[in-house]
Amino acid sequence: MAKRKKKIDYSLFALGKNPPIRSPKHLAYVRTFPCSECGDIDDIHAHHLTHVEPGGMGMKTSDKWVVPLCGNCHYYLHCMGEQPYWTERKLDPKIYAALLWDSFSKG
Repeated sequence: MAKRKKKIDYSLFALGKNPPIRSPKHLAYVRTFPCSECGDIDDIHAHHLTHVEPGGMGMKTSDKWVVPLCGNCHYYLHCMGEQPYWTERKLDPKIYAALLWDSFSKG
């Protein structure tokens, strides 16, 4: 009979992998805010910031790293690329996402 390998708990290491936070309630909360780019209040999406957490290919970041974007701005961001989009606008979405998560968590 073959021995089973023990599963390694990577979260014990300094650079451990933690499972992403999933919170449908937080995503709904973020969608109540106007677009963080143009201020529109219609068709708001909760955009996951792709550059704030190390992850694998195709891994969505935690739900705590989202900002509200209208459909048009969200589409334009994906066409242009995340880093160039925010750089061109001179905005740091990580700060806004952190404030939204903080206000939701205390709510």
